[in-house]
Amino acid sequence: MRIEVSTPELHFPIKLIFPTAALRSRWLWQIALKYTESRQKDTVMYYRDLITESVGHLEEFVRNYGHFNLVEIEERDGTRVIIRI
Repeated sequence: MRIEVSTPELHFPIKLIFPTAALRSRWLWQIALKYTESRQKDTVMYYRDLITESVGHLEEFVRNYGHFNLVEIEERDGTRVIIRI
């Protein structure tokens, strides 16, 4: 997943690259559980299962049809945000 933010005030856009497969990482979810209150751990586990399954479908879609823009927003002041899968 690539996130790009550009504004007229900046001379260059801000680009962040986040591997979509990292959402399946046990390490990432263990950190999330470590900093979660005990009463909310079930909710985190539910989101983990939901996101892990969704990432699998998303990766299959990208394999079949190619990359696509998930979000593309342009403000009046020229600020632009693009999230590309």
